[in-house]
Amino acid sequence: MPARLFAVGLLALLLAACSGASTPPPTSTPAATATETPPPPTETPIPPPTTVLVTPLVWLGEDDRCADPYPQGAPYEPLPGQPILLRPVGKPPELAPYQPLTFTADPALEQVVRQSVGDDEAHIAVVVKNLADGRGAALAGERSFYSASLYKIWVLLETYRHREAGLLDFDERYIISDYYEDEFVLNEGELAACDEVTLGEVVDQMIRVSGNVAALFVLDRVGMDNVNETLRDLGLEVSRYRPDSLPTTAAEMALLMEMIARRQAVSETASDEMLALLSDTYFNDRLPALLPEGTRVAHKTGSWSNASHDAGIVYSPAATYVIVVLTDFGYSDEGTAAIARISRAVYDYYNGS
Repeated sequence: MPARLFAVGLLALLLAACSGASTPPPTSTPAATATETPPPPTETPIPPPTTVLVTPLVWLGEDDRCADPYPQGAPYEPLPGQPILLRPVGKPPELAPYQPLTFTADPALEQVVRQSVGDDEAHIAVVVKNLADGRGAALAGERSFYSASLYKIWVLLETYRHREAGLLDFDERYIISDYYEDEFVLNEGELAACDEVTLGEVVDQMIRVSGNVAALFVLDRVGMDNVNETLRDLGLEVSRYRPDSLPTTAAEMALLMEMIARRQAVSETASDEMLALLSDTYFNDRLPALLPEGTRVAHKTGSWSNASHDAGIVYSPAATYVIVVLTDFGYSDEGTAAIARISRAVYDYYNGS
């Protein structure tokens, strides 16, 4: 989940935006074709350095293998000393704020949530909302957390906004340049330099296996400023792609998941496609982990040394509900186990188990 969140140079802070692997990426092999299935990444990210290092930009010249992500050549001349990056080509129309279901507190559910959180209350935020009637529970829903890879949902939403506005096409073809591979590989199975891919394939990789190279590639294509303006237009006050942080709250992530679940994210078609991606993600050690086999959960995890999250929609027999659990436990078992435990308690509450 890195990001050139903040003026392409702050790599250490940028890496803090990612779910990545503590194991090193695989050694270089011939570039895979876009149709190959990458090996699954691990869920344990690389801890951020204790000091922030400013990494100078590296010039990618004619001798580099794949310096240009544009198959027909870059449509612009980069500044001296800077690599060729993807650029957005427009700005979608302004969005109207999303009107969520009115939230009504469910005292019995809140008690279940508090009991499942137990002594970890200082570390956890939870928001649950039944999509049939808006009843739910919120525990520290407005507390700000580092978003980790949850920011990829923001990028996903903006990508579909661009497609709806005719500003991009998922069949567009690009080359993964050396810059993106060198700067943003944190997981096994990341897109590799010289891979030729469609934009749709990159979006798929960003969500299904939480690809970091993919996420930064797509982010450059749609534009960080456009992502932030969309979040603002939707009424989110905390969630932003900022130079020094990636803040979010459980309440704001729940609002985005509700919007997608109610098929009001961009369009019904776009919402259905986003739900399909989120229902087929690789990391299932949190919200789905203790639920009955076959339970559909559309969700996205986020992990870092100060973050272990999961934001999702659970389609259970008795209720379809949004559930977001954010923790500051980091990527340890403590965080994932707590999320799984809370998720099962909520499922049992709705389904009488």
